Amino acid sequence: MARTRTFSGSQTAVNTNTVLTAQGSITSANNIIPGSGNNRIIAIYVSVGADFLGLGNAVYFIRVGGDGVSQGEQQIMVGAGGGQIVTTAQSAIFPFELGNGLPDNTYGNVDIECDGGGIVTVALEMAESDIGSIGAAVTLFFEHD
Repeated sequence: MARTRTFSGSQTAVNTNTVLTAQGSITSANNIIPGSGNNRIIAIYVSVGADFLGLGNAVYFIRVGGDGVSQGEQQIMVGAGGGQIVTTAQSAIFPFELGNGLPDNTYGNVDIECDGGGIVTVALEMAESDIGSIGAAVTLFFEHD
């Protein structure tokens, strides 16, 4: 059986770890890992967009952690952006999909072990240049008992 948890939020400073605590209109995210016993995250979908109030380039990554992530925090690169003209830089937002054969099997699948009933947290970071604010939504797909 599969179940999802989605987290959203904004990152407003470079090289800062910001835990995503919302689920859209719900301001307190449900971060309890579904099921009980040994479970795993089998796919991750991420969409990140920037306002480009600053010039430069940036890379975006997420940290999947919490006491329910059996092997400790996992850091995953999920995108990048930049440009030379403020507010008109790369404006297309493409979702990043990893796992369940997406984007294809070249990248392998996601297999992050978790403990059902434990806590999972998702944090967003921007590295390299401070290009302004970035907003993100991250969906974790759990396979559980």
